[in-house]
Amino acid sequence: MAKYTVCVSDERHASYEVERAMLQSIDAELKLCHCGSDEDIAVQCADADAVLLDLAPMTAKAIAGLKKCRVISRYGVGFENVDLAAATAAGIQVTNVPDYCMEDVSDHALALMLSCLRHIPMRDRKVREGAWNLQATSFRLKDKTLGVIGAGRIARALIRKVSGFGLKEVVAYDPYISAEDLAKIGVRKVELDELLAVSDIISLHLHANAETNGMINKETLGKMKPTAILINVSRGPLVNDTDLLEALREGRILAAGLDTHNHEPLGADSPFCQLDNVVLTDHTAYSTAEGVQELKTKAAQNVIDVLTGAAPKYPVNKL
Repeated sequence: MAKYTVCVSDERHASYEVERAMLQSIDAELKLCHCGSDEDIAVQCADADAVLLDLAPMTAKAIAGLKKCRVISRYGVGFENVDLAAATAAGIQVTNVPDYCMEDVSDHALALMLSCLRHIPMRDRKVREGAWNLQATSFRLKDKTLGVIGAGRIARALIRKVSGFGLKEVVAYDPYISAEDLAKIGVRKVELDELLAVSDIISLHLHANAETNGMINKETLGKMKPTAILINVSRGPLVNDTDLLEALREGRILAAGLDTHNHEPLGADSPFCQLDNVVLTDHTAYSTAEGVQELKTKAAQNVIDVLTGAAPKYPVNKL
């Protein structure tokens, strides 16, 4: 019998051999669960020494059902589905992987920018239908202004990648980073209203919380240029869907590239699917072979560190 049991909350990856091999080094057995609710977690993970948590809701009720869990290791950057107060009160370390997908998500943001700018998905669909030499409002990237809302790791990777495109400037709104620090990477710090007014492309790089939810709404969309492109590779709740749909339909902004959504899966009946001026992907900006390998390795290492008495590299709560 293995010394430890480590449960995967919801089986979303094709393989767990990376985690299994790493955990065997400390005599830990990997158990794949299928938890869609907090009740499922309380039942299926009751005897776990650690939980590798994906999207399942780790509520206070779920945590109360964990009899001997020492660590909840979140697969990903965000930890919105974890009741941190309940975990801390139960003496359970919560960890995440905040730095695993910088290159991958910034690549995806750039891909969405270019796809929107040149209407790539729409042109691809129409050409397959027999159309040719389609006329649409496209712009060159040179001399445009990129605005990033949130200037953390992923935004900085994106800023590095666009440095050779001949942009007019990059501006950032981030109350938690100084103008001096942003200037070191060639970025001008601005207030939100100025960013909305001057940016040709606006890319969101924020966590979803009470401060940021719904920040892209009728008012903020109304301050953007009619030729502006909105990119969201962060979290769906940052955007008010009704207001964005209205702005896209009425041509009050040029286009949007959305990888994250308020309702996932989006579904073929989503009104976003009826619009040619929106590029949609399936919350997979993180998903490259290298990114997934890094995620799995770091999430498993968090578990190993806690179970062997070492300090985890990526703690979320303080015990």
